[in-house]
Amino acid sequence: MARHFLNVAIPWSLSHYIPLDGFHPLYRPLFDYVPDNVKLSAWDNVRLHKKFASNASTRKTVLQAIKRKEECFHRDEEGSVKQRYEEYFWLPNQVLTAALEGDLEVHHTAPFASLTRPFVLCCESFAPVLFPFAQQGSGKIENSEAVREHYRGILSNPLCLGIFSLVPDTLKMLSLFLSDPIVDRKLFPLVGEETADANSAVDIRQKTSTARPRFLFINSANQNPVNFFHRGGHLVLRFWEEFVASGRDGLLIMRCAKPRDSDLREYGVDVPWAQAEIGRSIIWDQGYLAGHEMHALMESAHFFLLPSVSLHSASIMEAMRVGAIPVVSDTVGISAYIRDEEHGIVLHGMQKEVWQKDEQTGVLFDQYRRRPDLDEWLVDQMVRRTFALLEDQVAYRHMQSRAVAQARRQFSGQRFAEHFWISVLDLYAEFNGISASAKAVPDPLRPLLRDCTIQSGEWARIFESPTQPMLRIKTGYGTVWELGGMLIHAYGSPCVRLKDWSVLAQYCTAEAPPMTFARTLEELGGKYLHSLQGHSEQAGRRLVRWASTVLRPFPLVYKYAASMLALYRRYIGGARFSRLRVEPEIELVRQGVGGYNIIRHRDRFYAILQREGEFSPEKAEIGGYSSYYYGRSIEEIIRSITMANSTSETVLNSDDSESTAVVIKKFYGFTIVRQGKTFHAHREKAFARPKRDLSSFSAASLEEVQQCILSLLGAESGRHRSLGDAADPVDMSRGGTH
Repeated sequence: MARHFLNVAIPWSLSHYIPLDGFHPLYRPLFDYVPDNVKLSAWDNVRLHKKFASNASTRKTVLQAIKRKEECFHRDEEGSVKQRYEEYFWLPNQVLTAALEGDLEVHHTAPFASLTRPFVLCCESFAPVLFPFAQQGSGKIENSEAVREHYRGILSNPLCLGIFSLVPDTLKMLSLFLSDPIVDRKLFPLVGEETADANSAVDIRQKTSTARPRFLFINSANQNPVNFFHRGGHLVLRFWEEFVASGRDGLLIMRCAKPRDSDLREYGVDVPWAQAEIGRSIIWDQGYLAGHEMHALMESAHFFLLPSVSLHSASIMEAMRVGAIPVVSDTVGISAYIRDEEHGIVLHGMQKEVWQKDEQTGVLFDQYRRRPDLDEWLVDQMVRRTFALLEDQVAYRHMQSRAVAQARRQFSGQRFAEHFWISVLDLYAEFNGISASAKAVPDPLRPLLRDCTIQSGEWARIFESPTQPMLRIKTGYGTVWELGGMLIHAYGSPCVRLKDWSVLAQYCTAEAPPMTFARTLEELGGKYLHSLQGHSEQAGRRLVRWASTVLRPFPLVYKYAASMLALYRRYIGGARFSRLRVEPEIELVRQGVGGYNIIRHRDRFYAILQREGEFSPEKAEIGGYSSYYYGRSIEEIIRSITMANSTSETVLNSDDSESTAVVIKKFYGFTIVRQGKTFHAHREKAFARPKRDLSSFSAASLEEVQQCILSLLGAESGRHRSLGDAADPVDMSRGGTH
């Protein structure tokens, strides 16, 4: 293929790649068809975890490297683009990226490069390249001039060899936004690709008759459960209601998590009708499917429905290849894959209504929000055009044949991989020939971690697994997620931040929950069935909590003790003490108390309105919140909120205020009322708990308030061993007595 040899670093298993979908099926052909003269290296988090847990010397060396990087890190102005970029990349991840063996780095979606050796970037859409400053659906770029300069610096750097995309529109927008001739010379289009072998023949004649057609909806190739409405799932359900009402016989397969009924209702779905059809004409599969299982679903479908706001090419190409006619929106980039009426049905109106030109940059951005008129228009098109195709079997078969031929001709995974690797090898050879710095100094950590990479025969396992953390087990004692070919365990039900998914988090951050990374449930040894590993660990946790409580009134002493314990755990205590940690400086301790969240910052407690978002101590000190309280204890804060709410209730009862209506009485000892668009739950006096317990909740929906109550009762059951005195005999299947 090419005459050069190349060792390629693939840092996709680091925690910052989780929102960027890590080992996404779109890029699987690059691994399936890697040439003989290219070696791929990526971190195996299970091997890294075992190395850090069992080898104190290696762990100490890596942590010292992180400490040195932190000491020489240039701290820019607070809130600057560079600072936010570095914080998101995270110093431990930067150290691991540089330590990964390879002559060149390959990144996808966003350029989180170490800048210690050359790299290339693959991307599908424009906005995610600028993550976290721009995202799909955001409608804009934050601080666009500063962001432009920052990414110009990265992508015009001589170490950036090329930027590849399957979508011509993406390259055009990158050129327009960056306006840099150096970057323009690095923009390269790629031929199409597919997620399976293009040479495996699919006999579309074996599909069942269209007399009972099958329709398939998935929320995206990565099966991220939060994208239902962005992918047009509500439009699919509304289309299906029209399909069933017409007297037609068929089957709709929904492969996605099911949203809350209140959200479906808000987006125009007839919820009682949908519930009645599930199990009849609708099969709703909420579980994760491996690649071969998803392929089988595609193969059985006559139509693939994806009226999405943004492009999702991997799913569309796979559907076309197996003869499932795609029904998609005219979103930006779709023209690179489908021609309307030739390879599928392209619904019009999405690009015009959703994609708007940014005034400052001139690039197109989509903005996620509900558009009832556009929804009506899209559903109407789906009904008319799909029904017409079903009624003309000759037209259906011709379109199906053209879609299959287009996929096999243009979207070959092998062709995609060959094109990419030939281009990368040539770019690296050119760089190697003209750059005196091509032979970079090897990272000193590489010899220590050389045995912690994914082996060549393990790529299929990685790609068949979820690209986002997928909940597998939750016992109350422990939680297990699946991600990237591994299982991750944590005790209890912890709140996990993005950086906490890193194998280094529990050694670098006091707030990170201790996690175990394994390949199978057997390797976890039943950890999720008991709460803690042993009595010594329980005693250690109790000791740390006691010390935190005693020292909290003395901020300087508290901070000094916390830093000393962190140093001891990091450099002396080893793995045994890695799970003992002081309480974080900022901690959410109560949620939904009269519409407020209660946060502890060091020795002081604050209450801010739930809609105010993330808590900032600096903002509280200057009075930047519209309404907030502070004090030395939770009880003091709750008293302040209760007094304020009592005053508010007096106002609410006046003729000028919004009316208040009782929605549910005696829901596990609570009364739920609606005031305007907000639901409030108040504990009845007969069921009152000690003053330390919550007595009220507020949320935007009835379901959220009910969930808060059930969560509270679950927590109380652990303290009181019985809910007999708190639970009212309510039929939970009906959500209470209305």
